Amino acid sequence: MEKLDIHTASTAPAVVTAVRVLDALSAFQGAATLDELTQAINEPRSSVHRILNTLVEGELLQRPGQRGGYRMGPKVMSWGSAFLRAVNLVDEFRSVATPIVARIDETMQLAVLDWPDVVFVAYVDSQRPVRLVTEVGRRLPAHATAVGKALLAFSGKSAADWSCQQELRRLTPRTVTSVEELERQLAKTRRRGWAEASEEASENLTCLAAPVRAYDGSVVAAMTFCVPEPSLKLSYRETLGRELLNGCSALSRRIGGEEPCSSPVAAKGPA
Repeated sequence: MEKLDIHTASTAPAVVTAVRVLDALSAFQGAATLDELTQAINEPRSSVHRILNTLVEGELLQRPGQRGGYRMGPKVMSWGSAFLRAVNLVDEFRSVATPIVARIDETMQLAVLDWPDVVFVAYVDSQRPVRLVTEVGRRLPAHATAVGKALLAFSGKSAADWSCQQELRRLTPRTVTSVEELERQLAKTRRRGWAEASEEASENLTCLAAPVRAYDGSVVAAMTFCVPEPSLKLSYRETLGRELLNGCSALSRRIGGEEPCSSPVAAKGPA
């Protein structure tokens, strides 16, 4: 998403600077000092300092210690929650997924990351006599699923970062338990824009997944197809991948977010 960086007769310069400070701080993914923020937005140090003090007083920022940096405050979370209440991710997912499922008759699911697991929060069922059995609230280890890999790949962390927090346990003989192999798969996911897991969480099941982006560009969820076949034909993988990437782009737009970086052409084969 393009960052606000304008000063016109119709804008308030102090507010523009405050928004730029918040944008810059969010890019640090943690705390940042006055000097770091001043350098990031290229504004006078005294102006940035006044803005930071105002944001701290308004609870948009916190400063844990006098020598420490600044970090996001509790009011940012409440505003984010208000946005999510106004834009219901599950309802928007169903609006996007329903026509897709009607076209190809495969169950489509939506999942979020709750490390070390992914949690499935919604699905639209197919009408096939033999189909994926799923339910809202189902949890699976993130490293063993396509949705997990789609979410982990765009999290800004490496496989080593994730694995140091939790052992990569084995669910099937094909589950990835090596940090090096997981990193290779996450890198591949970032290149092509979508993830795949074949018989890693369950035997005879292949899943494709792609990320859904929020208003700030972060990945907040992933959409997935899981097909009861250990090996998908290339033509069918192309069909599922195209529908999946188009669906994720549509859902990202509906919640005010950015589209995934990859185009549907990327689903045609291994990268």
